[in-house]
Amino acid sequence: MMRRIARITARYPRWVLAAWLLLGGISLPFAARVGNVLTAQPGAAPHSVAAQVRAVLRQRFTIPDDFNVVLVAHGVGDKVGQPAFDRAFARVVGRIKAVPGVTAVRDYRTVTGLDLVAPDRSYTVALVGMAAPDLGTAKTITNKIRAVLAGETGLRFTMAGGPATVQELERVSEHDARRAEVFGLPISLLILIIAFGAIVASALPLLVALASITVSLAALYAMGQLVEFAVFTQTVVTMLGLATGIDYALLMVNRFREELRHTFDPREAAERTARTAGKAVAFSGLTVVMALSGLLVPPLTFIRSIGVGTIIVLLISVSVSVTALPAALALLGHRVNWLKVTRREPGLRSRSFWRARANEIMHRPLLWAIVGGVVLVAAGLPALGMQVADPGPRGLSKATEANRTVTALENLGLEGLLNSFDVLVNFGPPGFYRPDNVRKISQLDRSLTTLPRVEAITSPMAVSSVPRLFLYQYYASPEIALHSEIAPLARATIGKAGRYVLVRVFPKGILTPAEGGSLLHDIESRARALGLNVKVGGGYVQEAEWAAVLYRSFPWAVLLVYLATVIVLGLAFRSLLIPLKAIILNTLTVAAAYGAITLVFQHGVLVALFGGGPVLGYIDTSAPLFIFAIVFGLSMDYEVFLVARMLELHDRGASDREAVATALSATGGVITSAAAVMITVFALFLFSHVVLVRTLGLGLSVAVLLDATLVRMALVPAVMTLAGRWNWWMPAALARLARQSKLSAD
Repeated sequence: MMRRIARITARYPRWVLAAWLLLGGISLPFAARVGNVLTAQPGAAPHSVAAQVRAVLRQRFTIPDDFNVVLVAHGVGDKVGQPAFDRAFARVVGRIKAVPGVTAVRDYRTVTGLDLVAPDRSYTVALVGMAAPDLGTAKTITNKIRAVLAGETGLRFTMAGGPATVQELERVSEHDARRAEVFGLPISLLILIIAFGAIVASALPLLVALASITVSLAALYAMGQLVEFAVFTQTVVTMLGLATGIDYALLMVNRFREELRHTFDPREAAERTARTAGKAVAFSGLTVVMALSGLLVPPLTFIRSIGVGTIIVLLISVSVSVTALPAALALLGHRVNWLKVTRREPGLRSRSFWRARANEIMHRPLLWAIVGGVVLVAAGLPALGMQVADPGPRGLSKATEANRTVTALENLGLEGLLNSFDVLVNFGPPGFYRPDNVRKISQLDRSLTTLPRVEAITSPMAVSSVPRLFLYQYYASPEIALHSEIAPLARATIGKAGRYVLVRVFPKGILTPAEGGSLLHDIESRARALGLNVKVGGGYVQEAEWAAVLYRSFPWAVLLVYLATVIVLGLAFRSLLIPLKAIILNTLTVAAAYGAITLVFQHGVLVALFGGGPVLGYIDTSAPLFIFAIVFGLSMDYEVFLVARMLELHDRGASDREAVATALSATGGVITSAAAVMITVFALFLFSHVVLVRTLGLGLSVAVLLDATLVRMALVPAVMTLAGRWNWWMPAALARLARQSKLSAD
C-alpha cells in the first residue's frame, strides 16, 4: 500500500499537490463556520433519572423551563429600592418577558424565600426561564435578551447559566484556537529552524499542520449537519492538529534530507521517504487512533464528538504528511535546504550527544530503570486523592462574564441557583389536589428546609405572604388555585393534570461531589419517609449521573486501548514484551499527568505559575479520560519512532546494545524537537479562560515532557537493555501470525 502511494506522490507530485490545494481552498469557508455546529454539551445521560424528570417537566407542566439563565443587574449610581433603579429594572423585566420563548422572569419583587438583593443593595438577581426545543433556539432567545439589556443604560448586566454560558464557551474556545495558531506557529518555527538549520525545511511542517487543521474543521462542519459536536472540539482539533501535523512532517522532512544525501534524484528521495518514514507515520497514526478510540466507548455525545474530532484530525494529518508533503519535497529537491542559518549540518551534534547518553544508560540499566520508575510513581501519587465534578460557570476565569455572575451569586449564598435539585413528586391518578397530598407536600417543604445544605426551596407552599391554612383552601381544587393570587406559583410547580408536583431545592454554596451525594440521599430519604413517590433530577443530579456513566465506561475504554496496543504492537514488532512495556510505561506517564493536574488545579499548588485562575477543589469530570486517550496515543507515537528503528537494526544483525544506541542517536534529536513543539502548543492552552482546557494543557505538557525525556530516552533503553533477546521473543504460533499479517512498523 505505502509503496503504491509513494510511487504516485513521487511520479505525479503536481497532481497530488493540486488535489490538496483544491481541497484546502474548498475547505476554507466551511472551516471558518465550524463554530455554528459546535453545540453539544454534557447534558443529561441517556435514560437517566435527570432526563426523565426533565421530560416530565417539559411535557406535563404549563411553564416548562427548558433552559434557565441567571441575570445580575448592577446599579449605575443608584441602588435597589431607589426609584431610578426600580423603574429601570421593571422596564427591562417587562421587555424580557415580551421576548418570544421567555416563560418567566423571577426577581426580588415576585420571589419569596430567596434573598435576591445584595446586602449593600448594589445589585439584584433575576432568574429567566425559557421554553426552547433545542440549544440553538435557546441561544437565539438569549441573544434577544442581550439586545434588550444593551438598550438600558441605567443598569449594568451580567448573565450566566445555560445558553449564556455556552455562548461564552464558544467565544473563548474560538479565541483559544486562534491564540494557539498565532503564537504556536512562530514559536514552533523557531524550534524547527534550530532542528533543521534551514528556513524552507522548517516551514513545511507548519504548512502541513495548517492544512490538516483547515480540512479537519471543514470535515467537522460537514458532519455537523447530521450530528452534534462539543463546543471544545475546535480547541482540541487545533491542539492536536498543530502538534501531530508538525510532529509527522518533522519526521518526513528529516528522512527526506537523509535520503537526499544518498541520492541526487529528489523524486527517488521523496519516494524512499514516503515508503519508509511514511510507513512509520501511517503506523504511528494507527496507534494514536487506537488510543483515541477509547473516547468513543462512553455513550455520551459530548465525549464521543470530541473523540470523532480527534480521530479525524489524526487521519488527515497522516494523509497530508504521507502524500502532499512527499510531493512538495519531490518538487523542492535540494531547495529544501535553502535559507540556511548554520554552516554545520544540523543533527550531527545531537546524534553524538544521544549516543553518549545511550551508552551511559546501558552501563547502568537497572539503576536507570529503578530511578525512572520511582520518579513516575511518585509523580502520580497525588492523583490518588483526585475528585471530579462539573464546574459549570465556575470553570471559566474571573475575566469572563459567567464567572463574574457566579461571584455575585456567591456573595448572596445563591450559587445553587445554577445547580438545583428538582424533586418530582408523582401522586398518580388521584393527583395533588387532595387534603392529604397537599399536607404531604407541606411537610416535605418544611422537612427539606431544615437540611443544613439547603438555602431555599420553591414549591406550591413557597408563599410567605399567604398563611398555610389559606394555601390548603386554595389547593382544594385546580379551579380555585389557578384563579387565585397564587396562580403563577401553581402553574410553575404543579403539573397541568395535577398528577405531578415540582419541589425545587437550591443548595447552599458550591457542593463538592461528596456533599452533593449526601444531600441527594437526604432529600430522597425524607421524601420516601412521607410515603411519596419521587424522582430527583436537576442540575446536580444530571451532572452526577453523567459522570457515573462516563466512569462506568472508563475501564472499558482503558481495556480497549490496552488490548489494541497488545495486538497491534505485538504483531508489528513480533514481541510480547514490547507492548506490555509500552502499556506499563504509558500508564505511569498518564498517572504522572494526573498527579500534576491534581496538585495544581485541585489543591492550588503553584497554580499562579500555570496561568492562575480559580482553584475548584476538584478536576473537571471529563479531563481524566481525555488526558488518558491523548497521552496514551502520543506516547505510542514516540514508542513507534524509537522501537521501529531498534527493530530495523536488530533485523540487520546488530546486537541489542548497538541497536539501542544507534536507534537512540538517530531518533533522539527528532523526538526532542517534536516534543518541544508539542509542549509549546499544549502550554499555550494554559492561558485559556476555561479550566478544562487549561487542565488539558498542563496534563499533556507534563506527559509529553516526561515521555520524551525520562521514558523514551532513559526507561525504554534501560528496560530493553535488561531484556536483551527477550525483547523480540514471541511464541512460534503468534510469530507466524505476525509474519502473515504483514503488519510491520519498520
